[in-house]
Amino acid sequence: MSPAALQLSEDQAAAYDRLAGFLAEAGVDLANERLLPPKTGKAGPLAVTGKAGSGKTLLLAELCRALSGAGVQTVSGDWEGKRRRDRRTLAVLAPTNKAASVLRQRGVPATTIHRILYTPVYDPQYEKIAEWLAGNGERPKIEGLTEAALDRAAAFYARHASVPG
Repeated sequence: MSPAALQLSEDQAAAYDRLAGFLAEAGVDLANERLLPPKTGKAGPLAVTGKAGSGKTLLLAELCRALSGAGVQTVSGDWEGKRRRDRRTLAVLAPTNKAASVLRQRGVPATTIHRILYTPVYDPQYEKIAEWLAGNGERPKIEGLTEAALDRAAAFYARHASVPG
């Protein structure tokens, strides 16, 4: 049983260990919190399913904490910066906004499947704001956008880790 699984039930711990094994093949070492080259060239989606109350949310919360500790970055439906080869990413997707909301309340950075599928291409000015909010750029100077509006966007991002639209 892995360290993160100490508070998990027996079934949850088994699922966590299975997920950790799957991620190890992709080069994500949860036990030692590090990223390695993938062991196989195969990558693909992975689903955590179960009945209501079976512990999926707690399992995903523990898994997301471990992934973050290993250096994996979360992709949200709001905005994703330029793709970089040196970056490992993860998206936690839920079928409904209610399910995503429940996950977010437990600290899991979840969004809906549809939000990822239908993410629009944004205006370059929006990209500047999003890059700044994510800590990858300088505070932008945009004609027609006040400093107060940028401050509100920064406060929103600090609370929700989501780029406002």
